[in-house]
Amino acid sequence: MAYFPMFVELKGKNILVVGGGSVALRKCEVLLRYGAELTAVSAQLTPKLVNLKGVRLLFRPFEDADVEGRDMVVAATDSSELNARVAGLCKARGIAVNVVDDAAAGSFLFPAATLRGRFSAGICTGGASPTAAAYFNRALAESLPDALEDILDFMAEIRPRVLKAVPDQSRRARIFAFLFTEALENGGEPDEDFVLSVVPELAEADE
Repeated sequence: MAYFPMFVELKGKNILVVGGGSVALRKCEVLLRYGAELTAVSAQLTPKLVNLKGVRLLFRPFEDADVEGRDMVVAATDSSELNARVAGLCKARGIAVNVVDDAAAGSFLFPAATLRGRFSAGICTGGASPTAAAYFNRALAESLPDALEDILDFMAEIRPRVLKAVPDQSRRARIFAFLFTEALENGGEPDEDFVLSVVPELAEADE
């Protein structure tokens, strides 16, 4: 059965990555992009992880107490036994845990993620094939328009204005669809005169 995709706020969350190799490095790189407060623990750390800014490093073997107070834990070592131990400790404490070598042992899966400004997408194959997830994630990333960040910033700015000015829900839906299509086709935010021609009520509502 497929896993339900759920997006959560990671900014400022206290997250522990157990492991110091290339897999742990990749997990840290993704989590940092979402604003997490990261700690990595391992007796051996790859130089790239040591040099990764924003990660608190514990140069020692994992200890059971390391999971205490964490919002999330990623077990990313090359030891299945240690990963299972970390997962057991987290589940007993109600802490969300991802296990890189055993999807069923964790409580959530770590997707192949694409982040562009406000746009965030994750690809998951239920643990069947990380290679396939990475492939489809790359395909998705390559298909996104260059002006995506500007377009979404525009939509975020115009949405509350339209909600305030246009009481009819069905008309609002048509307006949002039209403005998004216009921005997409023209590679960026339409100018204010065009917006006002589509939604003349904004001129009065903005006063």
